[in-house]
Amino acid sequence: MALHADFLKRLPLLFLFLLAACSWSEPDVIELPRDIGPTSDAFVAALQKGDRVVAERHVAPTARDELSAHFSNKSNYLKAEPKLTPRFITYKPEHMMGPEDSEVTIIYAAKDGGKWTTAEVRLFRLNDEPYEVDFWKISNDTPVAKTYSPNLKPMFGVFAGLAGAIVVLGLLTIALVLWIVRRKPHVVAPEPVAERRVAAVTKRDELNPD
Repeated sequence: MALHADFLKRLPLLFLFLLAACSWSEPDVIELPRDIGPTSDAFVAALQKGDRVVAERHVAPTARDELSAHFSNKSNYLKAEPKLTPRFITYKPEHMMGPEDSEVTIIYAAKDGGKWTTAEVRLFRLNDEPYEVDFWKISNDTPVAKTYSPNLKPMFGVFAGLAGAIVVLGLLTIALVLWIVRRKPHVVAPEPVAERRVAAVTKRDELNPD
């Protein structure tokens, strides 16, 4: 009985794990547009090779101080990793941009065994000027597409917890009903009570006074 109850408690977590595993697959390598790929690919390749001069050519002037401060550390880390390839591209929605602005984020990734190395590269341009890199981030996160919608990750844990609690309560309710049916069937289906009828007794003398 204790083993059965422990299984019921773990069932919601198992269901959520299987759902997440089935809904994600390793992203394929994508081909980038001609006005984005040469700049983005050249920057990532230079960063991974340790070529700061080439990398700086593709970085916006406002981000070059950031490049100087972190280039060595990031580059030394990436040199030991497999070649990063583009997996996702996301354009920032027009309603979130100025009339002359354009922003796009590319997610590069490489997998070595079971370990991911991911580079998020953001490019920006005004009007029809060439794109320039103005932000990048290196991590070991599983590659996913950039989203500009509100971050709902903190709420996912809350929803998952509520869903798990509802499932557990439902299973406990079913288990309780089954236990009552087996152990105390009279509570669910009371035994029929014999109906008592009062027989009317009529005296002949009362009907026939003569």
